[in-house]
Amino acid sequence: MKLLRTVTIWMLIAGLATPAAADTLRESIAKAAKEEARAQSGERSKALTWAGASMFVGGMAVGLYAFLNNKNGEFPEFGEAEATNKPLGTAGLVTAFAGGTLLFLNSRRASPSKGPNVTVGPERLSVTTKLTW
Repeated sequence: MKLLRTVTIWMLIAGLATPAAADTLRESIAKAAKEEARAQSGERSKALTWAGASMFVGGMAVGLYAFLNNKNGEFPEFGEAEATNKPLGTAGLVTAFAGGTLLFLNSRRASPSKGPNVTVGPERLSVTTKLTW
């Protein structure tokens, strides 16, 4: 019963504090418009860059440590595959792959492909596009 009361009080505090920290409607609209303009211009997201880079570096460090540490102070030799921590090494490499994927997607987002350019004039209709791959 004491736990239920404590959880209820903390949820009430969080529920009242969240709207108090929210922006006004005008500030929220301005922030959303600024982010949309940034996305349209193709600017890279710094958050995705830092998250991807830290995941890649951390994952590679954990993967290398797990595969190369055989708990006897020397590098693993042929036939010592059981002495390393394969699940931790695999998790590290998967994390590094996810970080690399974030970096790749962020770089692709930085140069958006433009749609076709349609020009309408008197007695003229022109459609041009740029193809890249």
